[in-house]
Amino acid sequence: MTVELLLGDCLDLMSQADVVVTDPPYVGMKGGTAIKGNGVTGQIEESVALGDPWGASLDWVSRAWDACRLGMMVFCSHHFIGDLQAALREYVVGLVVWHKRNSPPAQNNVPHFSNEYVWLFKKTPGIKWRALETFYDIPMLQAGCFATERILKPGTKKALHPTQKPVALMKELLRAVPDGATVLDPFMGTGTTGVACVQTGHEFTGIEINPGYFAIAEQRITAAQHEHRQLTLQEAAD
Repeated sequence: MTVELLLGDCLDLMSQADVVVTDPPYVGMKGGTAIKGNGVTGQIEESVALGDPWGASLDWVSRAWDACRLGMMVFCSHHFIGDLQAALREYVVGLVVWHKRNSPPAQNNVPHFSNEYVWLFKKTPGIKWRALETFYDIPMLQAGCFATERILKPGTKKALHPTQKPVALMKELLRAVPDGATVLDPFMGTGTTGVACVQTGHEFTGIEINPGYFAIAEQRITAAQHEHRQLTLQEAAD
């Protein structure tokens, strides 16, 4: 199993892969609102909406499409779900809904947005699309989009990365990826897709522009590789 981790801008570093699976910066996000509360949000001291700190755009889409051989799975929110679809409209296979069971309560008189989405795009045959459901409700999530394995800022209850996805969700999506295929994540973040690839036996290439997130991803994926090797040795011994 090969893992390649690259620090830098994905527009400069993207290379060929079988499937792109990624959670890019969301275009059109507004925010900066601190969310505090009890109940499902009681376990999070403070959760801050991203806003648009990266100046998010869809400039990366055509580069990723050129890089992939079979197709792409791309996370999005309602803010740009139509724009992302339009970018590759003729290649759309379907839309996956991820229900965030413990999403924060609605703020500022807007609906309670408890879902995020994953567009599925087919380039050539090979991805096992039928292995996927169109709705996932992954249990045991903490408040918001944070996974139970979320990474906190040292000495706080604040999430270090604001949009970390659960490993269990990424593993469900990877069920459609052929055995031995290479997965490219141009926006690796703290490495959740990479951890899921290691656990499911897929080759992985991850790119991250933020050095702090890159270091965390490197640590998490290295730990996942070590655990995978130990399990493999144990299974061989049994």
